[in-house]
Amino acid sequence: MAHLLSRRPASDLRRAPVFRLSGLALAALLLQTGAASAASFDLCGAVTAAQTLGSGSGQTGALCATGTLTVGGSTVAVTVSGNNATLNNLGSIVQTGTGRVIRDNTGVQNLVIVNGSASNSTASMRAQDADLIQMNKSPASVTLTNWGSMISTNASGGGNQVVDFNAIGSGSNIVNNQAGALMLAYEADAIRPGVNGIVNNAGTIRSVTTTGSSSDGIDFQGNSGITFNNLSGGLLEGGRHGVTGGPDTAIAWTGTINNAAGATIRGMNGAGLNFDGFNALQVITVRNAGLITGNGLTGDGDGVDVDGPLDLVNSGTIRSINAFSPLGSGLAFSEGISAGGGTIRNTGLIEGLVAAGNTNAMGRGISLVGNDITSGPNTGLREALYANATVINGAGGVIRGSSDSAIYIGGLGGSGKLVRIDNQVGGTLIGGGTAAAIRSASDYDTTIVNAGRIDGSASGVAIDLGAGRSTLVVSGGQAVILGDVRGASGAGSATVRFEVGNGNQFSYAGAFSNVNQMQVESGRVVLTGESRNIGTVTLDGGVLELQGDQRLGAAGALEVNGGTLKVSGGNQSFASLALLGSGAFELDGGGLNFASLGSVVAGGVLQVTQVGAGYALRFAGDLSHDASFLSLVAATKINGLAATYRFSNGFTTLGAVPEPSTYAMLLAGIAVLGWRLRKRGAAV
Repeated sequence: MAHLLSRRPASDLRRAPVFRLSGLALAALLLQTGAASAASFDLCGAVTAAQTLGSGSGQTGALCATGTLTVGGSTVAVTVSGNNATLNNLGSIVQTGTGRVIRDNTGVQNLVIVNGSASNSTASMRAQDADLIQMNKSPASVTLTNWGSMISTNASGGGNQVVDFNAIGSGSNIVNNQAGALMLAYEADAIRPGVNGIVNNAGTIRSVTTTGSSSDGIDFQGNSGITFNNLSGGLLEGGRHGVTGGPDTAIAWTGTINNAAGATIRGMNGAGLNFDGFNALQVITVRNAGLITGNGLTGDGDGVDVDGPLDLVNSGTIRSINAFSPLGSGLAFSEGISAGGGTIRNTGLIEGLVAAGNTNAMGRGISLVGNDITSGPNTGLREALYANATVINGAGGVIRGSSDSAIYIGGLGGSGKLVRIDNQVGGTLIGGGTAAAIRSASDYDTTIVNAGRIDGSASGVAIDLGAGRSTLVVSGGQAVILGDVRGASGAGSATVRFEVGNGNQFSYAGAFSNVNQMQVESGRVVLTGESRNIGTVTLDGGVLELQGDQRLGAAGALEVNGGTLKVSGGNQSFASLALLGSGAFELDGGGLNFASLGSVVAGGVLQVTQVGAGYALRFAGDLSHDASFLSLVAATKINGLAATYRFSNGFTTLGAVPEPSTYAMLLAGIAVLGWRLRKRGAAV
């Protein structure tokens, strides 16, 4: 055979047909030539000599189903140094020493590696103590497809991946792990893609650690632009995180994870997804219709932990199973999602749980915060959000904290970032423990729009708006809020606006507190709880019904610019009344008290319906000579009659002018009384 090859010129060698060599024949050839094979090869027997797909373009290497290539020492089993090479393995390639199974150290282009086939899932590659495949120079391009098993054992230590494409800074790098296929690394990451890499998984990608090493399923490292597609039936499981990565500096950086229905991403002692970030330019995109879980056995275990902005759409389940912190080291938080900004859209389940018996952790649905601060005077706190944050919880969506908030908003103040939470019809936010279902612990300007259900019944507090300029909008006829609403704290301000809609009703048994502005725009709003520290109440439309005595405290101002205020079962006091348009009062067994009178615009009409005895409207002091008050009297109808007033005991009270028939009866009564008195006098 050597003689046959020696008779061909080099140019013919590159075009020579592929020879199928038995193990003995190949060994004999290598002994005669004195070097490892550096050409196309096709192996069907047991071979122990290393192979090379060399500089000749388009070389191919193949092992048939009965072929085995076993190499020891530090030698690479198959070295690739030529462009457009292809390696097809249907048998077994094993490196039993400290060498790699496959390696490129030259930056080859268009390398294709296939392990197994659609009809052969028994093909295998195994590295005993090194990376299984390494592309060590950029630029390079490679496509790896696995139908069988690829295992990095790491017998004497760790840190050796199944796939290491980390050095590829440009060019394409694609990994396809097919249904039924396995990529497994012990004490190391399973896959490290290169820049702009793509990993498609329908099989199993797993990293395992018994030493607590940083063994992640896929580690993007600092490489940007990577996409991981976990297809239906695919399992990605990391000994620490499922997928991790991120830059070391504040540069622009992106990553994408698509987890299909029927697919699973698990972090066994860390987050399902964990990405570091430092600024608003580092964005992670996640589309999840499957299951993503994190589990903290020795630390955090968030479902999705993204330090920078997160663009997430979830119709599946994202769950943190547990988080751990040693006693005396502060609480750990088991968060379904933690993000430094961005947009979260949910129609699935997002939840934070805590393992049974863990008394030093809290289960939280979503945290909107920046990075942990680990040095300086703010050590132990969180940085501010890096970007504005929006959470949209749609129909069927559930965000739940098992022992803490459904949504927590935190981080250092003063950033000027905006937060918006839109809980749509059919969406549910559930808080647990002693925390509010939605809690802001910072000064972001926050808007909460609720058309669904916010359940703070565990703590008795549904919403805590914090120290920013915040707005709560109650929208539509299916909105439910269970628990109190705490408005502004510190230098903040809070507005509550009811946009319930014509023909709809919102009933609320909780209490509002520290609300600067309460606006009723449409629909019927029924309040039965005892609120306090309410600023200005504005009626622009709809009906505000207060059931009971002093449902809104007594210190607020009332502005009427449309709509109706109904008071039943008690009185209601305000600091002032302003009639800015037309409106109505319905008084059922009670009245309205005002400490002062504000503006009364011309043309406005105030219709008052009074049921039962007692005063209708009462003002502190003598307003009989006040021009605004006299304008109010002229604009007011009580039970359809013109209004009159009187001053007595320090109050000016409005009532209805008696009808003419009432005057006649009164005069007749007085006349009869006078006649009887005169008759008695004559009898004496």
